[in-house]
Amino acid sequence: MRSRTIAGGGVLVLLAGLITAALLGSAALAPPAAASTSSNAAAAVSYAGQHGYRSSIGVIDTSTGAFSGAGDYSSGYASESVMKVFIATRLLLTGQMTGWNASTAYKMITQSDDASADALYGRVGGDGVITWVKQALNIPNLGSPPLRPGWWGGTQITAAGMATFYNVVRHRPDVWNWLGNAMHNATEYGSDGTYQFFGIPSATSGAGIKQGWGGDDAAGQPAFNSTGLVNGDRYAVVILTQGGSYGAPIAGMLTAEARLLMPGGRLSSDDPVGGLSAWSLHGRYLTITGWALDPNALTAQLWIGFYVNGKPLPHGVTTLYRGDINAHFHTTGNHAFSQTLQLADGPNTVCVYGLNAGPGSNTTLGCRSVPLTGTPLGGISAATQKGLVTTVTGWTFDYDVPDSPLLVRAYVNGKYAAGAWTTVPRGDINASLHGTGNHGFAIPVTLPTGLSTICVYALNQVHGQNANLGCVSRRVSQSPIGSLDPIAVSGSTATVTGWVLDFDAPAYSTGYVLDLNGRHVGWGPTPVVRADVNAAYGVSGAHGFQVSLTLAAGVNRICAWGMNTGPGGTVALGCRTVTVAASLPGTVSPAPSPPAPPAASGAPAPSSSTPAGSAPSADAPVSSTPSSSAPSGSARASSAPSGSAPSGSAPSAPPSQAPAG
Repeated sequence: MRSRTIAGGGVLVLLAGLITAALLGSAALAPPAAASTSSNAAAAVSYAGQHGYRSSIGVIDTSTGAFSGAGDYSSGYASESVMKVFIATRLLLTGQMTGWNASTAYKMITQSDDASADALYGRVGGDGVITWVKQALNIPNLGSPPLRPGWWGGTQITAAGMATFYNVVRHRPDVWNWLGNAMHNATEYGSDGTYQFFGIPSATSGAGIKQGWGGDDAAGQPAFNSTGLVNGDRYAVVILTQGGSYGAPIAGMLTAEARLLMPGGRLSSDDPVGGLSAWSLHGRYLTITGWALDPNALTAQLWIGFYVNGKPLPHGVTTLYRGDINAHFHTTGNHAFSQTLQLADGPNTVCVYGLNAGPGSNTTLGCRSVPLTGTPLGGISAATQKGLVTTVTGWTFDYDVPDSPLLVRAYVNGKYAAGAWTTVPRGDINASLHGTGNHGFAIPVTLPTGLSTICVYALNQVHGQNANLGCVSRRVSQSPIGSLDPIAVSGSTATVTGWVLDFDAPAYSTGYVLDLNGRHVGWGPTPVVRADVNAAYGVSGAHGFQVSLTLAAGVNRICAWGMNTGPGGTVALGCRTVTVAASLPGTVSPAPSPPAPPAASGAPAPSSSTPAGSAPSADAPVSSTPSSSAPSGSARASSAPSGSAPSGSAPSAPPSQAPAG
């Protein structure tokens, strides 16, 4: 059934290209709208009252959320065809906007077709549709169901609630992508032939509107409404009016009110709108990106002002394209910017402004505190161990001297060990921090046996303090390391080779003990120079042994030990089993597992404490073939960690051994 006594029509504005509230700024912290907007609204309502009309106006800045109102904007008015947006909204939010529903709803919105509204009204809950929309969009002041059941034109709406509705759905792509398209394709005349561009569209250009007219007011008076968005879709405007005579008189009153509200075709607030997207600090260089445009010059680029501690820096301009901004404001051109500022040491308060073009004032796009201490940046990239020497690599950068090398010092267990300048090229650091020169370092430090902590500091230049670039821990074995090589056998003769190294005396020969079937058959200092061992561990001297043994027929077991010097203990280098054919002369029975060599034999007794992993089991000897990095079978310290450098944050003060820069 038709739900209005007088045919009505309407158009709803398109706000395509949704931009999230985060991009546009926080509505919760929005300042109040300009007083002139409120005063103009009050003047329009007063004018209507002087001519016998009841009226209310609600305006929301959809970029900031600021509200201005006049008249009884919280009281109910008959919606007439304005409520058709509720029908479309529920279809969209419940997934019903398809097929016949979609084509019928499109005609309902674009032509304000009442028959289409009648057909869809029951599908969206009838008189309860406004209650459903209020709850779904959390707009408690939207209005209430019609006073007369089934009479949808009598649905009650408030000026404040409808302005909020437009602001909410404008930021809902699941509603606005469809509804906005339909609203922007509204016809000048409704399906019943009524001209519906009174009010807002007669007072300004480029507005998107939703109109309503009819006789569903409870007092039996005509009710005409003009609603929509203006100023490049920045403001939601709702004008609700009742009284007087139906038709041209009340429609003319709506137009007069709209022109009083928007003198010159615009709301009085003509300030730029915009926002900041990102702040990115690299050294002393701060890059700021964002967007801004002026409603008085929608297609033009806008100047952007930058201030640090209240002092102006060179202006920027919106030279970058942002399709979402253009779609949102139905405009063209470039409205985004990216500007890099060089900051000084100390506290920095950075503010960004959209500089007004034409009427209005500059708009603050955002401010941020960016303190710079002057302390160097940097970190440790790797720590590579080779015998007693660990080489620490990394980078450091002081934005007080961005093109100069820095002095880096390493401390081992709290004591100064070595220093070096940043002589290693690091193109990645230069690119990231806008510097030139060399900012990488490599510091070799010699470690004592046992566990050591290496900490690296960058010496500060100009402002700030020395920076702790990080610490790493490394262990040098206190017990010997080494290996028993594979045994070469020719007939009954075995050539036994191996190596042993003690970091407590890395340049000197280390004692070894060799057993054959439980009998000591060789011992003494290592007499053979092993170039592979020296290269792998960065040492010199003779650390290898080679002994020829005559084997008995049958199974022979050969074991070797490395004798400790200083802290630590004797280490088993491994055991190997060799079988000699029984036909050979001098056959003997296999010997039992060898006991520990006696101390009185002329060689020290091996210790029972053997580092974990320093020697294989008796039947799985360690290979003695050295690799490019270390002879196999060695008991080495853990390798350096991989990964990116530590953050390089510095303690409040370096150790006393690190001098100030």
